[in-house]
Amino acid sequence: MDMNAYLSMFIDESNDHLQSLNENLLQLEGNPEDLSIVQSIFRSAHTLKGMSATMGFEDLAALTHEMENVLDLVRNSKLKMDSFIFDTLFKGLDALEAMVQDIVGGGTGKADVTSIVASLQGILKGDYKSQAAASTAAAPSASANAEGGETSGGVLLDQFQSSILLQSMEAGHQPYYVQVSVDENCVLKAARSYMVFNLLESNGEIVKSEPSVQDLEQEKFDRTFTVFTISTLTAEQLYEQIMNISEISSVTVTPLDAETLASLTSAPAAAAVEAPVKPAAAAESATAPLANDSVKISSKPSAAPQSAPAAMNKTIRVDIDRLDTLMNLFSELLIDRVRLEQLASEIKRTELTETVEHMSRVSSDLQNIVLKLRMVPVDSVFNRFPRLVRDMAKSLNKKMELIITGADTELDRTVIDEIGDPLVHLIRNSGDHGIESVEERIASGKSETGTIHLRAFHSGNHVFIEVEEDGRGINKQKVLQIAIKNGVVTEEQARNLTEEEIQMLIFAPGFSTADKISDISGRGVGLDVVKTKITSLGGNVTVTSAEGKGTKFSVQLPLTLSIISAMLIKLGSEKYAIPLSSIVETGIIKRSGILNVHGNQMVEFRGSIIPLVSLSSVLESPDYDESQEQETEIVVIRKGDKMAAVMVEEFIGQSEIVLKTLGKYLTNVYAISGATILGDGYVALIIDPNALIK
Repeated sequence: MDMNAYLSMFIDESNDHLQSLNENLLQLEGNPEDLSIVQSIFRSAHTLKGMSATMGFEDLAALTHEMENVLDLVRNSKLKMDSFIFDTLFKGLDALEAMVQDIVGGGTGKADVTSIVASLQGILKGDYKSQAAASTAAAPSASANAEGGETSGGVLLDQFQSSILLQSMEAGHQPYYVQVSVDENCVLKAARSYMVFNLLESNGEIVKSEPSVQDLEQEKFDRTFTVFTISTLTAEQLYEQIMNISEISSVTVTPLDAETLASLTSAPAAAAVEAPVKPAAAAESATAPLANDSVKISSKPSAAPQSAPAAMNKTIRVDIDRLDTLMNLFSELLIDRVRLEQLASEIKRTELTETVEHMSRVSSDLQNIVLKLRMVPVDSVFNRFPRLVRDMAKSLNKKMELIITGADTELDRTVIDEIGDPLVHLIRNSGDHGIESVEERIASGKSETGTIHLRAFHSGNHVFIEVEEDGRGINKQKVLQIAIKNGVVTEEQARNLTEEEIQMLIFAPGFSTADKISDISGRGVGLDVVKTKITSLGGNVTVTSAEGKGTKFSVQLPLTLSIISAMLIKLGSEKYAIPLSSIVETGIIKRSGILNVHGNQMVEFRGSIIPLVSLSSVLESPDYDESQEQETEIVVIRKGDKMAAVMVEEFIGQSEIVLKTLGKYLTNVYAISGATILGDGYVALIIDPNALIK
């Protein structure tokens, strides 16, 4: 069977399961006693293990199996979660994500996870923390510790299995705990385990095996398996006969007595269960703080309870290339629709006009559906941040709470793909530069836990994403000193800057207020990469801050980058389009109303003075010069809080346009963001309003 045909499906589903594991593990960290969450985590891990083994990615399957063993103890109340276990499982998830990414890049999914596996096996054995005390299960453990001490690793008996072994003892038979390891180079592990089971069953009865018989048959074990058995043979005879089977490297046979059976029997009471599993568990839970003391994650509106039955999923996976093809085909249809509308208005035939109007209504509905197909909830980006904040809190030794609202807000898939990294940078800066240490917060009269708000909401044709924290705020004097030192502004310019302009200096290239370089932020890169990326998406970012109270970053993004409403304008023999989302209003000014301020043209607009931009000069228009006219049409555009008036020759009208890239030969053309094909077949360039406002 050609597994490559299923590779894309495996990658998609693996990413879904890894995301689910991350989210559920974070929930469990906040509520370690909720076993229903553990069940969800176990199911995702089990499915991921099976998928990986089927596809032949053995390293991925092996690591997931080790994590699954730990989760199995937790879900059966044989192990209590603590900070070390959470950290180890999160490291395992990071390794699994790295393996999947390696597979995405065409690799084999192999990785060196020796230390993680050792930690997971240490958790299974119960010796991952130095414990001097021994449990009542020490008898079988002492005999088996050379091969891994599985009895202390949570191989327990239920009441029914224990009663069978006790009855056999009363009848004069001897129960044994047998641990078998096959050779490291053994090819048919399942066959060897079958031969051992056949031997034991021919001389007695098997009560329990670990892993289960099904897992052994499918070779879902490493090298070692254990068996509780009742045998007519002595321990020495059992040992010799099992060792006679080829490719068996070692055998440990431990006779069981009534006291040992009692210690290995799982009881309803948690205390009775924990004793044989993990020595001094009560002491650990009292002394080892859980990770959720340092970070809290919440989301509004809250998700449905874990125990609630899932609604029937009526979605299908569609290759993104097919959606792009659909969008391109509809783009061509839209161009033809505009052309037909133009022809109908010229010919003025009733039948043609009515048909074109009907086609316009249908195609408008189709346009809405096609656009919605490309819309993705920002939750697909936001879901990575709870884990980011959790790790950041532990790394910086701070207490943080992340509150997410509006995660169901939808954005175009193209924007979603690009917005992740800028948001990561903003949240890292909020945690590193914004949120104070516990001591600082207490000294300033704040709660010891800092809060980071991550919000998303629609406003007109835009989506706003805000990152706000209640930390120390921006130190304006420090920002000015660094800006002057780095040559961003001169001392004279610094004296004339407003408070908002000072705060925006943090987006200057290479600007950083970090006193030292850290893994979180402050690498000297600064926030200019954030502004550059968001501006390239046709968006804008602003910052407001109050010293001692906190800082808020507000990111404004276009709803879609595919089909937009635009104002078509004429400039001599050329036509251009200006996105309506950036237009405040249109108007006409007289040449006598143009002001000259320090050599720059300005115009009065609703009580304020704004810059006047000559579009013909910017675009070097060959056959239009507005300086020869007494009255000029203007388009007032906005970029954040800044506005400017753009002089044009004539308004053509409003139209739905399809964005087309200029191709690799015309990249970074100043003030132009793309092109569109008009109804008459001519190409109109699309103006980038952000480039016209300094």
